[in-house]
Amino acid sequence: MKWYVVPFVIVVVLGLCLPVQAAGTELMTAFSLRVTVVENDVIYEWEYDSPNHYEYEQGERVVKGAEAKEKVEEIVQELKLDEHADVDDLVKRLKNSSHPDIERLDIRYMNQDSKLFTWVWEA
Repeated sequence: MKWYVVPFVIVVVLGLCLPVQAAGTELMTAFSLRVTVVENDVIYEWEYDSPNHYEYEQGERVVKGAEAKEKVEEIVQELKLDEHADVDDLVKRLKNSSHPDIERLDIRYMNQDSKLFTWVWEA
C-alpha cells in the first residue's frame, strides 16, 4: 500500500465522523437582517449587518456582541428564512415556539446582491 493512502483514508474517516457545524450559516448570504416582533406590547428586535454586527433588543434592554449573535442565530434558525418564504408560515413558526401571542412581525432582509426582501404581518 502506498504511503499517501493512509493519510487520505484518515481524512475521509474524520470527515465522515465529525459533526457538521451549521449554526448561523444562513447569515453568510445576508448583507443585512432586521426582525421585529411585537408581543404583549413588548418589542423584540434582532439585527445583523455584515460582516460582524449583531444586536438584540427586548423592550428597553439592548444586547450586543456574542450574546446578541447567539440570539440572532436562534431567530434565523427558528424562522428558517429564505427569499421565497411566506409570511403566514413565518408567523406560524413563531407562534408554535417562542412567541405564541405575536401581534406584529416585520422582517427586512437584504441579500449579498443588495436586493431587499420584506415581510410584514399584523394580527
